[in-house]
Amino acid sequence: MSDSDDVDTAVQRVRDAFDEAVSEAEELSDQARESVEDAIDDLEQRLESLQDEE
Repeated sequence: MSDSDDVDTAVQRVRDAFDEAVSEAEELSDQARESVEDAIDDLEQRLESLQDEE
């Protein structure tokens, strides 16, 4: 195996790791967005409930 092959393999491993990290970050971002949206919906429902009690 030549040094060029070793470098190519290392570069591919870095690319693969970066792609995996990006995918995980996107998934976490989507989860966070859903959590925030759920929390906002919950707060809106609570506010409406409080306003109905008045």
